[in-house]
Amino acid sequence: MTNAANTPSLPSLPKRRVTTPGIMLTVLIALLPAIAVRAWFAGHAWLLMLLASCLVAILLETLVLRLRGRPVSLARLDGSVLITAVLLLLVLPAATPWWLAVTGTGFAVIVGKHMFGGLGQNIFNPVLVGYLGLLALFPMHLTSPAAMTLAGNQSLATVSLSLAIMAGGLLLLGRRIISWHIPLAVLLTTGLVFYVFTPALNSYLALLLVFFIATEPVTSPGTRRGKLVYGALIGLMSTALTIWLPYSVAIAATVLAANAVTPTLDQLIRHDRKRHQPQEGV
Repeated sequence: MTNAANTPSLPSLPKRRVTTPGIMLTVLIALLPAIAVRAWFAGHAWLLMLLASCLVAILLETLVLRLRGRPVSLARLDGSVLITAVLLLLVLPAATPWWLAVTGTGFAVIVGKHMFGGLGQNIFNPVLVGYLGLLALFPMHLTSPAAMTLAGNQSLATVSLSLAIMAGGLLLLGRRIISWHIPLAVLLTTGLVFYVFTPALNSYLALLLVFFIATEPVTSPGTRRGKLVYGALIGLMSTALTIWLPYSVAIAATVLAANAVTPTLDQLIRHDRKRHQPQEGV
């Protein structure tokens, strides 16, 4: 019998170091299928609009960092503003004028992100801040029938985009960039798990919410129970608001409201956990 004590132990493999730029790169890769599908149905004009928005996002990020006296380097340009630009372009109707998309991107970067202190300090999702800012300033451009037309076959475009976003979301789950708690809570409370491919419900927006917007780590709870409550809150509120509002507007208003209560939610859950811990010496 082999003596276990004399058996040399194998060296442990080093843990993969997770960095902010690495996370952002993974999210951008997860968004590539959705970008490709939207560009296919909306045409090259949408792709050029996306490139312009990304360029504006990078330029504004650089400018704001300089104005704030922060060093500008590749480490500082972590890619978060690119994700903001891409998500905003996916939330906006495909026929949105280019100048409106660029304006929304600027609003998201300056107001949604840097007005609250920059990466890791913003309390509201910058994408939705940009969207609601545009909605307040230019409502007719976002709610007219022409603006809501995706391009070509609406049903096919919606289903294809839904599949692309779902593929990206599964990648984020598989890479553990996001956890399952918020997506599951949102899906269960809205019942979208049964209607995920129904164009009338704007299913691609629902999936974008579930995998990419509601799960933003900075503006969502850090505890598991908090994530479940947060997801359920978003699901219930967004479903209720769709009675009076377009689905995209309902999503934006709901997530920003949930962002506002996130610190309180985490605090209450941590306090409850401490209260139920056994006391020493009892």
